[in-house]
Amino acid sequence: MNPVFRLFAKEGRRGALGVLLAAGLLAGCRHDVLIMPAYDDYFPVVVGSYRTYAVADSTWVSGRATVANYQFRERVSEQFTDAAGKTAFRLVRSKRASAAAAWADDSAFVVQPLPRAVLLTRNNVRTVELIYPARASKGWNYKAFTASPDTITSLTRYYGPSVAVPYTTPAVPGAPAKTYDNTVSTKTTLDGGAEEVNLIYQRGLRQVYASSVGLVLRRRFSYNTFVTNQDGSQTLTPGIVQSGQARRETLIESGTL
Repeated sequence: MNPVFRLFAKEGRRGALGVLLAAGLLAGCRHDVLIMPAYDDYFPVVVGSYRTYAVADSTWVSGRATVANYQFRERVSEQFTDAAGKTAFRLVRSKRASAAAAWADDSAFVVQPLPRAVLLTRNNVRTVELIYPARASKGWNYKAFTASPDTITSLTRYYGPSVAVPYTTPAVPGAPAKTYDNTVSTKTTLDGGAEEVNLIYQRGLRQVYASSVGLVLRRRFSYNTFVTNQDGSQTLTPGIVQSGQARRETLIESGTL
């Protein structure tokens, strides 16, 4: 099955059939024009634009945390036509230790904005970052272009319970807290399983996008709140992280180079 159709499996076959029939009727009328509805753009891509993030990388070992702070910058370096004849954009990520240091290119991605989805290719793996229109609690398979897990039954990314709502990013070194009026949030399951948030461990990926701005917060986390004793038993330490990692990326600046 074409991966594009897999994205909308949750909508039901009846709705998809209606869309196809409507498209066929319009195609049969010479003077009719199919107009796509306008959606809020939560992942704008413009050549020359950039976004800078303050990054906090946290690692816990035996209950002790070590935090590394640095910055990422993602800039749209060029627009091109891919092998399928579709418009795509190259996104270059750079890294620096602090605001006083020089940027060094770290990696590159390919972004392809479509009318109903935003695709991103990283390390030769294509994922579905967002789908449009954004609807509360709507789910899709962000790995729809890979063979596993099953692209029909596996929903691995979801919008939050509310869309087009305000969100305030936390204050970080060098930048105060900032409120965005229109945002959507997503949560992503990891390794094909459910996001796990409980008293023992927490694992997941959460992202917040602002309309006409893009990603304003990304938080990936995988840590445990228990101690393994010498006899192999485990002692729970609620609210105290004992081992694991977490990374938070907070938007602090955006513009055009």
